[in-house]
Amino acid sequence: MDFEHSNIKPDYFKENWEGKWKVFSWLEFVCAIPHVMFMVTTFKGNRLPNASFQSWSSFTGEGDNYYVIMSGIMKHTHAYENIKRNKEFCINFLNIKYLDSCWKTIKKHDVDIDEITSSGFTVEKSKAITAPRIKESFLKLECEYEWEKELCPNSFNITICGKVKHISINENFAKVQTNQKYGKDSFMFNLHNPQNPYTGEYFGGGAGTIEYHCKM
Repeated sequence: MDFEHSNIKPDYFKENWEGKWKVFSWLEFVCAIPHVMFMVTTFKGNRLPNASFQSWSSFTGEGDNYYVIMSGIMKHTHAYENIKRNKEFCINFLNIKYLDSCWKTIKKHDVDIDEITSSGFTVEKSKAITAPRIKESFLKLECEYEWEKELCPNSFNITICGKVKHISINENFAKVQTNQKYGKDSFMFNLHNPQNPYTGEYFGGGAGTIEYHCKM
């Protein structure tokens, strides 16, 4: 029998760290929908590079208009502060072998630190914006800030839309066929600690990749 429930959290769903349900919806951990992970790079007020490990986003558009919609940017972060001030940011996709370096940017976030270099990456100049890129990324989207909106009144998070002004794609990634384009050398995904909807038990989080299955 399927699990059926309203959007109201059951009492047996407990936080495993304080304030969790202010930042995330309990439904995220039941639905267990994977999200692509990437690095958002910006310049701080002192012009040092900032790097933010991010997920919970979508990429869509029409014609020459292509957009990044980031729905899980926390308002208190340097990333949000920098995007609001500079009106631009770069999305950098890295494969899963760089996962540990991506996590380092969460720990090394002091205002006087170059968060790209200190995490083992290489700073690269963008073509259409001033925000830095990460050289090791196989796909980079240079974006201009378009708009923002709270997810709900007095939300902890903000949704930001950026318009892609320039792309940079690794030649090998660009040329390979679909059945070779994904896997361990391609996009990595956030498997955000799913929970058992019947008990609230945490199954444990992880990172994953796409496996090509068949033609459509």
